[in-house]
Amino acid sequence: MFLSKRFGNSLAVLLGGAINVFAQNGALPTPAPAPVGSEQPLYLTNVNDIAMGPASGLQSHSLPGELAEDIASPASPATFGATPVDQVRFLMDNLGLKYIFGDSGIRAFGWLEGGYTASSSGSGLLSVQPRQNRYGNEFLLNQIGLVIQKPLQQDRFDIGFNIRYFAGADAALGQPLGGIDSPPGNSRFSQDFRDLYISAHLPILTEKGMDIKVGRMNTIIGYNGFLAPYRPFYSSDYQFFYSQDGAFTGFLTNLHVSDQLDIWNGMTLGANTFFEKRSSNSICYIGQVDYWLTAEKRTRLTASLHCGPDAIFAAPGMNGDFATIVELRLQQNWTECFTQIIQTNMGWDTNTPVGTGAWYGLYTVGILHLNPTWDTQMRLEWFNDADGTRTGIDAQYSEVTFGLNWHPNQFLEVRPEIRGDFADRPAFGGGGNPNDRSQLTGVVSALLKF
Repeated sequence: MFLSKRFGNSLAVLLGGAINVFAQNGALPTPAPAPVGSEQPLYLTNVNDIAMGPASGLQSHSLPGELAEDIASPASPATFGATPVDQVRFLMDNLGLKYIFGDSGIRAFGWLEGGYTASSSGSGLLSVQPRQNRYGNEFLLNQIGLVIQKPLQQDRFDIGFNIRYFAGADAALGQPLGGIDSPPGNSRFSQDFRDLYISAHLPILTEKGMDIKVGRMNTIIGYNGFLAPYRPFYSSDYQFFYSQDGAFTGFLTNLHVSDQLDIWNGMTLGANTFFEKRSSNSICYIGQVDYWLTAEKRTRLTASLHCGPDAIFAAPGMNGDFATIVELRLQQNWTECFTQIIQTNMGWDTNTPVGTGAWYGLYTVGILHLNPTWDTQMRLEWFNDADGTRTGIDAQYSEVTFGLNWHPNQFLEVRPEIRGDFADRPAFGGGGNPNDRSQLTGVVSALLKF
């Protein structure tokens, strides 16, 4: 524990020093003030005036969209959807950070998210689902996030980093082993470094080269992100919470075989750790293949594998000695206004108290951009915890979620949501008591980006 703290603190010092070096070496002379009347307004009512992110074919409100932040890329022409959080630029443009960082490539941004969840199951901690809004009939301050990062240039050897800090109820939920507040004393407020890594682009092996990052980082598996600006709904799916490790300490490489094909390979120290092994032998493999069928990036196929001792969490008392998770995903951009995602997870954990525990999940998400300020989305899901090793209850679950996203300007998103969860045996209930086979939740949440 002492060594892990020292290693994590050393990386934090190294990243802090890197920021200073990049800013000093890359800074330009302070530009002359713009002519009076030429400043951009702080409040933009027309989201079509905002650059909407790289022409990657990815939705910004997704884990793949979050991973794409690692790569420096010019913004594409305006399109539908909420403004990506990294392009809001309030901290950069209105607090003068762009002059401090100069042309170093460093940028900073942040967000604030909270919401109220009404539940038919009652108040208190809700059993099984939903997550991350896990308290019924209660307002949660989910996240206060701050990011300082340097994305990687892809046309030469380059060094980058990512410091992604956040606090709130979700930081308590996702607090890593060895983290800065491990174990959290308050289930409704904690703090965490979701990302704390250094990265490099190496012009080797292929024309597009390879990226590598080392440290504490988000996983590559799953469509739904843990952090608020990188998930389409306020609530999360079963696969996200019960079949994926949200973040880990280790390393990842991403070989850019072509504009359409990326191959990821990496190693983790076990489920959700902060520069510390989950157990004495918890060295795990993680890998993924992403392939766009055409250069237009309308259809993306993803296959992932994550395996090893303590690779992901089990229900209390149900842990085995080797977990294997296989994920397959299809993203189809039917039009510029409508995207569909189909994802399946399959998992096995050997030598649990019930033998080899198995689980399976399938969902589809549809995201429709109605106009520049309104999106609507729907999620349909089935999850089979066949042996109860994930949720603690051997049940089959299903859920349907309908949500809206109102984004009247680049800073604000209001995301109301209604969700129904169903199980073939009692699994839901307030206060953590599983006594209902169905549950209805209604949510109003707000995301403020800066």
